[in-house]
Amino acid sequence: MQQARDVIELGLAKAQHIIDAHIQELGALDAAAGDGDHGTTMARGLRAANRALAELEGDPSPGMALVAAGRSFADAAGGASGALFGLLLMTAGQKLGAGPFDAAAVHRAMEAAAASVGKMGKAKVGDKTMLDALDPFVAALGQAAADGVTLARAWSQALTAAQKGAAATAGIVARKGRASRLGERSRDGLDPGAVSMSYLLQSVGEALAELCPSDPTAAA
Repeated sequence: MQQARDVIELGLAKAQHIIDAHIQELGALDAAAGDGDHGTTMARGLRAANRALAELEGDPSPGMALVAAGRSFADAAGGASGALFGLLLMTAGQKLGAGPFDAAAVHRAMEAAAASVGKMGKAKVGDKTMLDALDPFVAALGQAAADGVTLARAWSQALTAAQKGAAATAGIVARKGRASRLGERSRDGLDPGAVSMSYLLQSVGEALAELCPSDPTAAA
């Protein structure tokens, strides 16, 4: 269980670092249709999430740690992005609970999280949202889990699908959010939510590779 909490803590710390390094990129993508604050919104939410993890008392389960991080993310980030990314973390944490933390269990948690995000945002794959990165990731993670590979390897394989999904948003007309008002003009450019989602997933993958190089499915 401690290993799982360590992965969560390192993954969110790495996410803070990579989002901080790409604030301008994410802001520029968001500026095409909105106010250009996606990068700063994500950074603000991640700072709060990491602070919440550092301030946890007692010995909460990894799932409850994720719930606390997600709640703090949503409260601090605000707006649609804050609510959706916060919901992602909270739903995954609620589903994971105290484990197990193998590839199959983590896939179930991510599948539930993606469903919650889609329901809240009233979006689906092809609408040019974070789901265009998240849904392919979840599908690939499920396939890898079914193949019996370790969590770190399954996550690494699925990350490729997420990155391809995010890249593909450059050719999609937005159907949700402020970008949808642009119509065909929204086809050019990546979706900032899909890009930041791929960064978040990349960060967790790096944490898994670093902390669980041999047997990442251990739960205790």
